[in-house]
Amino acid sequence: MNTLPSLFLNETVIENIEEFCASDPELAKTKQGFYKIAGQIEELAGPGLYDAFEKSLWAYLSRTADLYYLYGLGLRQEVLRTIGAGG
Repeated sequence: MNTLPSLFLNETVIENIEEFCASDPELAKTKQGFYKIAGQIEELAGPGLYDAFEKSLWAYLSRTADLYYLYGLGLRQEVLRTIGAGG
């Protein structure tokens, strides 16, 4: 029987995520579009300014993703508590 931690924390989770992402044709299309525009912006702004922009953007997106994840953890904990109290 699988326990909750074994469902989410295992050796193949990264591979499974990569396979899942690779199966989405929209992701490849979006990635190609992003790199095309990013190259154009770097050419116009110069490598130094583009690098600073990219670092700032990724810091912002990473922090936002972290906060969404933490919010989701709180929701999961609430659901598990509710299930535990009801069962």
